[in-house]
Amino acid sequence: MARARAEGTVLTKVVKMAFGSGGVDQAGNPLPVGGTEQTLKHELLVKDISSYEFIAPATIRYSCSLAENELAGVKINELALVDTAGKFTAVRTMTNKEKDADMEFIFEIDDIY
Repeated sequence: MARARAEGTVLTKVVKMAFGSGGVDQAGNPLPVGGTEQTLKHELLVKDISSYEFIAPATIRYSCSLAENELAGVKINELALVDTAGKFTAVRTMTNKEKDADMEFIFEIDDIY
């Protein structure tokens, strides 16, 4: 946001969430992120954001749901927010979350400025 103000560039809207399965090491520990990633290590699916809300003056919570039939039986351990230009604005790794075929999953990422 500060760079856009200083350089006069336009901010793009966050519109999608990417899901992946390459975010952990052999022991299942989340891999560190450097902050410049523009790909997931093993991308599985990219979906439109379901909703967003402002939860604090400088924090937006983005939510994206996976339906019962989406990524069933798959271990999800990396997420990214994707803007209208297709660029990642945030990346997160986490421990494995295995998706059952009879459950909807809702993932949330807080974008803090």
